[in-house]
Amino acid sequence: MFLEKESVVRDGLLHDNETSLPQVYTAGVDDLPTRVLTGCERADVAVVGAGLTGLSAALHAARLGMKVAVVEANGIGTGASGRSFGQVVPYLKHEPGHALKLFGETLGERLVTAAASGPDFVFELIKTYQIACEAVQGGLIFAAHSSEGLERLKQRAAFWRKRGLTVDILDRDETSQAIGGGDYPGALLDHRGGTLNSFAFTVGLARAAAANGVDLFCRSPAKAIRRHDASSWELKTGSGTLIADKILVCTNAYRNDLAPGVGAHVLPIRVHQVASEPLRAEITSTILPGGRALTDTRRLPSGVRLTRDGRLVVTIEGPLFSSGGGNIEHASARIAGLFPHLGRVTWQSSWSGWIDMAPDQYPRIIEAAPGIMVGLGLSGRGLALGPLLGRDLARLCAGAHYRELAFPVVGPQDGPRWPMGAKAIAGAAALQRRWMDRVDLWNERRWGRIPSASQREIHRHAAN
Repeated sequence: MFLEKESVVRDGLLHDNETSLPQVYTAGVDDLPTRVLTGCERADVAVVGAGLTGLSAALHAARLGMKVAVVEANGIGTGASGRSFGQVVPYLKHEPGHALKLFGETLGERLVTAAASGPDFVFELIKTYQIACEAVQGGLIFAAHSSEGLERLKQRAAFWRKRGLTVDILDRDETSQAIGGGDYPGALLDHRGGTLNSFAFTVGLARAAAANGVDLFCRSPAKAIRRHDASSWELKTGSGTLIADKILVCTNAYRNDLAPGVGAHVLPIRVHQVASEPLRAEITSTILPGGRALTDTRRLPSGVRLTRDGRLVVTIEGPLFSSGGGNIEHASARIAGLFPHLGRVTWQSSWSGWIDMAPDQYPRIIEAAPGIMVGLGLSGRGLALGPLLGRDLARLCAGAHYRELAFPVVGPQDGPRWPMGAKAIAGAAALQRRWMDRVDLWNERRWGRIPSASQREIHRHAAN
């Protein structure tokens, strides 16, 4: 079954249909009791959005002694958090040197270090609160699709090795063995990363928040924020009111109009995944051993991983600004190239979700007004960075100074903003990436640095 119409726009806001959540993630996850906000409630901190950022903010604020309430338009984890590919990455979107140059040594160092700690932070949360979410911290494979890609991976490894971390560079044979297939010239194996069921993780984080006294209000879409008195704010929902000293807006791509001046800081972009039927155990035992996920240095989506029940999950190309029409053929070609011995793979379901892409692809906290903070710009790194961003938001509510935080804090008119016509710009950039990806592969094959499919077949026959 393929899901063609997953999201709609209502009142200028993005919504995802809960029935379009990936069944490969939702199966076996128990519902968490929540209620609709009615009447008037009071809290120290009101959080808008029950995804990973908002729930982490709520949990950590509660642990710091604050009374916290979360309002969510739909259900727990029904946005991007419950739809993720499932890879917990210890990196920002850019290489560390880029962040150090852009933000300076002090803030850049805090940001790079925080991202590097992200997987450990996430898996420690899972351990502490006993969250059943198929979590495996077995490392991640970043394969080089070209000689230039391999050089970039070597530079990345050198950066982290200087900091005393174990990051391995694999040769061609070691890469094929680590993947269980493929024909990459090399790869980076980072032992810090891992994989998980993102929907189960999000629900588990909500359960932990509730156990620490957080009120969870679902089916309670935020409508407006207005001043209540000199020291507090009033958050209006469809059927109730929440009065709080601090309001944290953690809706990321799904809503950016609650706080003034925030909308241009992110561009909602759709990402697409597909999952196969369960493969036979004798086959899955040979693919991506150790529960590691694979991505490569190509300019196009390239993620591949196995779920605990033996399904392949693959990131695929699809429309940037709508939910339908993900390129299933892309997944078939990707798997055929990696694992030709599998034969024809049957794809059982597809889904997509919105990510909040910042112009420079770095997350930030925007102080929209005294007492109103917005966390955004995760740019596709939400599984690790979202919980970290939520923790920083909670620390702000507790009175932490900006210098104590990992993420930059800016005003609504500060930081990079998307210009008018951003969708057209992003669409053109996507076409350029697709074209340049083909040029990369053509050049590599032209100069013999990677073999073509026919050459690989010759090598296999020669080996036999």
